[in-house]
Amino acid sequence: MPFTTKLSAALGHPHRLVLIVLAVAVMMGAGTAAAETLDRLSSAAVVDGPIPAGAVGDPSRAYPFGASVTDVAAYGYVEEEFFFSGHTPAGPYTSRMLVRRPADPAKFSGTVVTEWQNVSNNFDLDCLWARSADHLLRSGDAYVAVDAQTVGVDHPDTGLTAWNPQRYDRLRLPAVGTFVAEPAAYEIFGQALRQVRSPDGVAPLGDLTVKQQLVTGCSQSAAALTIYANTVGPLYGAVDGYLLTALSTASIGPATPSAALPQPVAGAAGVPVLQLNTETDSAQFRPPDTDRYRLWEVAGTTHSDHDAQTYLEAVARRDLGREPTPYPCAAPPLSRIPFRNVQNAALDAVKSWARGGPAPAVQPQMDYAADGTVLRDRYGNAFGGIRLPEFAVPVATNNRDNSGGDVCSTLFGRSVPFTSDELHALYPTRQDYLTRFEQATTAAVDSGVLLPGDARDSVDAARASAAIPE
Repeated sequence: MPFTTKLSAALGHPHRLVLIVLAVAVMMGAGTAAAETLDRLSSAAVVDGPIPAGAVGDPSRAYPFGASVTDVAAYGYVEEEFFFSGHTPAGPYTSRMLVRRPADPAKFSGTVVTEWQNVSNNFDLDCLWARSADHLLRSGDAYVAVDAQTVGVDHPDTGLTAWNPQRYDRLRLPAVGTFVAEPAAYEIFGQALRQVRSPDGVAPLGDLTVKQQLVTGCSQSAAALTIYANTVGPLYGAVDGYLLTALSTASIGPATPSAALPQPVAGAAGVPVLQLNTETDSAQFRPPDTDRYRLWEVAGTTHSDHDAQTYLEAVARRDLGREPTPYPCAAPPLSRIPFRNVQNAALDAVKSWARGGPAPAVQPQMDYAADGTVLRDRYGNAFGGIRLPEFAVPVATNNRDNSGGDVCSTLFGRSVPFTSDELHALYPTRQDYLTRFEQATTAAVDSGVLLPGDARDSVDAARASAAIPE
């Protein structure tokens, strides 16, 4: 039974047939009939805004929840919040989108990256932005974060309507299903994409002219976005390429226990799809590469790493008044291998691919034993996969294994520095280490998984590091 059928059957709602009909129409190539069905069932969203906002972090909370931690104004950007309203077969809705764009249209690259907000923490998190904000800002790309799921809006403690009832009281999403099993979410997201790409009325991107829209989601929202790309996405159009990150069983959670797991279907999206996984996610969904699909797996990285967790904690501290607490992990958690660097390269690769350029290079995948375990060296670092210089020339064990709490074993992994004896055995002198690091950096750039600017930053960090003494 196809995944969408299983998923919809699990919903137990009369509108579940809508998603099934649309999915079947896509798979059977009945594009025209399906589009007519979609037009009858859905209407264009109406955008309102920008919504007035006060200073970010003000105790009055008169600003957008989840406003960028990175200072966008320093890059010549503005951040604005918009509400948008429309209809789905499950009922009417009003949601929001958060826009970050160049203030000067002349500085706009022509590309907008639109993200399906992750709500695994019961509040909005812009996963891709958390790791790649600096790259997007340097590139002149616009960025939009869309709320498509109910928990981000109406969670009783941390949802938008609870966080600031005066600001967000208008927001309403059909309360049907949870997480990936929310049929209305797919139409809400599709209607938002259309308004970003080709606005009718208020333009969320102001005077910017969009030449290309890339769509992304991370973890749980990558699972939802995979379903979207496989089914209703081709009907809505407005998408030039997808970047799916950290897509694994951890992305689903208990919301759909009887459903098969979503994975990309070759060619179903109709546009290029790059799936970028951490080591945590690597064994879950591994369809073969095609002319429209690439799978990249980054060795030594974890589902949530130091970069992502640092950003999440900053949002939670500022907007929710939550201070981070020590993690109950047996080993030091959170990989220090910079997944963000491969994510930056993946973004640029999808941009070029979607414009008609060559497909991204096929990359080596993780190495597994016959029993399904990752093959590792004597330090616990994995064989295979994309090997950034920080991993290829290691100063620590970075892998997905940990214990002591659920997030430790399923999301955080470990990062355990080598002893001085281990470091000396690997690198008799500091220059040995730096020479090997620079060689690994060149190899990563040549293979297309590391951008030159990020390569320079990595080499500078290695030279400044005190891990290897003189």
